[in-house]
Amino acid sequence: MNPIQTDVAIVGAGPAGLLLARMLQLQGIDAVVLERRSRDYVLGRVRAGIIEQPVAELLVELGVGERMLADRLVHDGVQLQHHAGDRMVRDRIDFAALTGKTVTVYGQRELVRDLIGLREADGLPLRFGAEVIGLDGLSDDRVAVRYRDEAGESTISARYVAGVDGAHGITAQLLDGAERQTLQRSYPAAWLGVLVEAAPPSHELIYARHPEGFALASMRTPEVSRLYLQVPAGDTLADWSSDRIWEHLHRRLDLPGSPVNEGRFLESSITPLRSVVHRRMRYGRLLLGGDAAHVVPPTGAKGLNLAVADMTQLSRRLGGVLLRGDEAALDGYQESCLHRVWQVTHFSWWMTDLLHRLESDEFGEELRTEQLRTLADGGPLAQWFADSYTGLPLTPWS
Repeated sequence: MNPIQTDVAIVGAGPAGLLLARMLQLQGIDAVVLERRSRDYVLGRVRAGIIEQPVAELLVELGVGERMLADRLVHDGVQLQHHAGDRMVRDRIDFAALTGKTVTVYGQRELVRDLIGLREADGLPLRFGAEVIGLDGLSDDRVAVRYRDEAGESTISARYVAGVDGAHGITAQLLDGAERQTLQRSYPAAWLGVLVEAAPPSHELIYARHPEGFALASMRTPEVSRLYLQVPAGDTLADWSSDRIWEHLHRRLDLPGSPVNEGRFLESSITPLRSVVHRRMRYGRLLLGGDAAHVVPPTGAKGLNLAVADMTQLSRRLGGVLLRGDEAALDGYQESCLHRVWQVTHFSWWMTDLLHRLESDEFGEELRTEQLRTLADGGPLAQWFADSYTGLPLTPWS
């Protein structure tokens, strides 16, 4: 049987892969999306929910923002909680006043649902349970993408392959480790996250720096909270009973008149804190993006947004080579992406270092305390923070 022919094989049906498929569709470029997990699994994955303003505007432009606009929460500020002298205070960083921008709270799972629904409604190729097992001919004119599904082994012939299947996906694993030129930093801490059936303690996110460790009060809806605790790296959920979780959440987040609301746990997880950057994002006709190319700590809420920025670069450059015959269009892909990657990696590192208890260093503690005071003053540091948090401009996608 002759292999299926396509312009671009997209490995991974997360938001990055699905958004790339949508951008290519609107340019008239054929693509097939392969996802090793089942449709139900993909729709059930819990991920971040903060969308930068440029990304939210892009979703509307791509025709996938209707439900987001109806259901989202718009935040024009964030609250930083920390000790000032002998008491705990909250300082508000006013994004709208500092930058004129906002962020959107809309669960990544809901965005994926919207993208899958749109692609399926358009009758375009999206294959779940299709596990890629090999990529042959990355230096040739076409790539043979070998995959396995319930029907057995099959092959897709593609001009290019987009590897957007996450940090543990097959596309990066198929490459020799030395080729990836990886730089990474692991932190001695992790995030314990719980989804709670209870109203959030504030209408905005609260980032709390506490002597016992970082905490974050976020939300998915006005009735559902997403709460996080800094825990030691290596801890498991078995180490944290529900009583212990609530005890630490109250100690680190409660202020008079603004307690954390308790409710039924809907989901819980532990996520390690780490930064990873693969300095190579192109291997012949394979192009990596999103978590397959870089990982940032969740503190700055940048993972999804950074992946989308990669996809705007990739979509425009694939359009250049496939539609306009510009064979050099992909040459600067990784350099252009990595400039933003390092900006975002720095911001995420800075927020992580500022808000967590990672070492007992009195000198460093005083520096962090002073940075928090400077942020509260609303000067250049607050301007940079607000601009970075709400999102740098995106490259045009076509």
